[in-house]
Amino acid sequence: MLVFSSYQFILSVYNAVTAIALSTMTQEPESKSKPSLEEQITDIVLKTVKTGGIAGGGIGAFWQLFMASDIPKAIASMVIGAGISYGAALLQPIHEGNKKRFKGLGESADRGIEKLGENVTESWRSLGFTEKYLKCQEWDCHEDNVVGMREEDDLPVNSPLLREVFVPLELSADSLTRGYEFRDRSKKQEEACEQLQIWQLLERVREDNRLRQIAIRAWGGYGKSTLLKHLAYIYSRQEYCKGSYRKYQVPNLIPFLLILGSCWKELTKDNPPKLPELLTNYHIGRLTKIKPLDSVPNNWALSILKRGDALVMFDGFDEVPPAERAKVSTWLSDEMRQYPESVFILTSRPTAYSEDYTARKPTASFWIQDFNPEQRKQFVEQWYICQERYARGGRNTPDVEAKAKDKAQKLLAQIDARPELKDLAGNALLLNMMARFHRDNKQGAELPQRKVELYQDICELQLGRRAKAKGIDYLLLNSISDRQQVLQNLALRMMVGAAKNINDTEGFKLIRKDNLLQVLKVSLAKIDPDVNAQEFLDQIEQVSELLVKRDGNIYQFSHLSFQEFLAAAEIVRLREEGEKLIFKCLGVSAWKDLILFYAGLVNPTKLIQESLKQNQSDLAYLIYKQTEKRLNLSIVEQKALEGVKQSVTNSRYQKLEAYLENKQWYEADQETYKLMITAVGKEDGQWFSAKDLKEFPCDELLAINKLWVEYSKKHGFEFGFSLQKQIYVECGGKLDFSYPSSETWEKFYKETAWNVSYPNQFFEKNFMCVKGHLPYWGGEFVVNWGSVVLFFSRIKTCEL
Repeated sequence: MLVFSSYQFILSVYNAVTAIALSTMTQEPESKSKPSLEEQITDIVLKTVKTGGIAGGGIGAFWQLFMASDIPKAIASMVIGAGISYGAALLQPIHEGNKKRFKGLGESADRGIEKLGENVTESWRSLGFTEKYLKCQEWDCHEDNVVGMREEDDLPVNSPLLREVFVPLELSADSLTRGYEFRDRSKKQEEACEQLQIWQLLERVREDNRLRQIAIRAWGGYGKSTLLKHLAYIYSRQEYCKGSYRKYQVPNLIPFLLILGSCWKELTKDNPPKLPELLTNYHIGRLTKIKPLDSVPNNWALSILKRGDALVMFDGFDEVPPAERAKVSTWLSDEMRQYPESVFILTSRPTAYSEDYTARKPTASFWIQDFNPEQRKQFVEQWYICQERYARGGRNTPDVEAKAKDKAQKLLAQIDARPELKDLAGNALLLNMMARFHRDNKQGAELPQRKVELYQDICELQLGRRAKAKGIDYLLLNSISDRQQVLQNLALRMMVGAAKNINDTEGFKLIRKDNLLQVLKVSLAKIDPDVNAQEFLDQIEQVSELLVKRDGNIYQFSHLSFQEFLAAAEIVRLREEGEKLIFKCLGVSAWKDLILFYAGLVNPTKLIQESLKQNQSDLAYLIYKQTEKRLNLSIVEQKALEGVKQSVTNSRYQKLEAYLENKQWYEADQETYKLMITAVGKEDGQWFSAKDLKEFPCDELLAINKLWVEYSKKHGFEFGFSLQKQIYVECGGKLDFSYPSSETWEKFYKETAWNVSYPNQFFEKNFMCVKGHLPYWGGEFVVNWGSVVLFFSRIKTCEL
């Protein structure tokens, strides 16, 4: 019965197609000018590509072109003929007849499809230069390869595309909002100032010229580079006006993403190129390695910059060697001023930007905020869905999604249950690493509790289990630690270049292949002289991917933080020699994260004492606060740490005490803000969040308030947090972490004389006599007033 039904179905299809074909054959002969089938196929493809592809209203036009041609007949004949060819044996006569009848049409279709492949290349040629450039820029930044892993089916962890896992980052304002005067200080405004996305800033470019020069700061791993790649990708694909981005009315811009760690040598030449020349020769020259581009039209980049159609992104100012940063900052500042209508974004780690960007800084400045719980959940779920889908050959079915969500929930549950992991998960890179570690450990092992342990586990994954998953034996077989030791030595050699300002190579983050092989050869000779340096490098690059190759035989670690961790581990291995080296480099800004890694690997008491001795009190405080949270200190280590606590505290408040003693009220107010912002783990220039002030350390609060009360009284004034809290209550404020009415706030504002401009009038003699006038916390709460009242409630809980 089944055979008979199949026979009837195929026979009916055959009869229908035969009728169509016979009808076609009996029609009048066509004019000689009618194009061939191959030419019809080519014509339709080219028309479709030139008009932007098949999308939206273009589908109808495409269908009309398609149906008006002979192609449907050819495709139908080919498809149905193929089906009949593999039919039942009883249809063999029909199959033979079908083959003869449609031989001509089938051959025409085959020729057309061959022609189609040839014309994909032709379609690329038909694009304009700008469209080709955008395609290359898109291809250059579409992967999320932050930890250096590639997409390979035989591995437990794959590298997803950026668009699959990108989570919008929140930015907190710095210099921008300080310039605004908000009279209606509502909670809604406060939140708007604290939580911004890059698309909101770009949306406001037309009305606020300051946003045409933006600096974005964050420490390593917070997603600075990923954010710029995201912008370049979305703008290259012209998706800024589609989908979820449609709500942002951003300008139409041409993106240029420049990595300063790779191009700084161009900017520090005796006669450095101007920006249009850099974009034309260096940037586009690099992209041509992805796919060849035509010759750049005359003044192409210059015209885009002058029209204000350019989005130029400079990534990683901190990756420029310290000795060259002043020169690079001058070049950046000069070029940005040349094109006031275009938009520029610069990223950097905080210390490099604040200390070494000596030229005129960008007109707007922002910080990347920690991932909040919702962002954390979004990233982990998206990441796991990608991994489960890749593991099943791309299948995206409900069961795959359910499995991914289950695994994501288990990881998130671990993070939520452990405060030390929550702190780490605020960093995008560390959260990525947690996810990789969690998926690789199929037995459900607990995540490492500290940052240094997480980095060590990832190194072991890359240098051990990853090779095993690929069925590869390393040349250096002794142990993972031997392989890591070779990389540790390399990392330290590169970091020493930063400390000594060695600029005869490619910068402390980059190293030329010949120099790299020489370092590897020396290290391998001490461990296993039989291992060839080139072969070892090949395996490290291809298997572990902790080292990655850049253009022109230049190498770097997959992320600067891996270089810093491995260098710190090498200093620990070198014992006394390493300790002497790190003591010499306590004042080197490029070594700050390395030093914090080192502090996490050893008993940091001596390091804290040496930092205080060298007047590095801020560094000593950071090390102390980091170590204070460690759960695995021995009793001896705990006693030693407690012994240096008072020294750290005394050193920390020396500047504030000196300013108050000398009646330098403005300087004392600025120093108060610095002490407070670092007490919550942030940097100078950042804002306090509500969480920061609700959980502000009581010992810090008490110490700062005590100094203000004592020294103001000594000079005949009445200042301090405790007095401000008292005035707030007298004005009707409640100390239950709730927001007050506008009447309460305005009354408090007048009682403390906070209604005068800061700092122009604020420190005039008549206002200084007002009770509770200071501290004003460096002017931080000109807009962020809601956090002040939360802090008053914290003062109560600290029993001040």
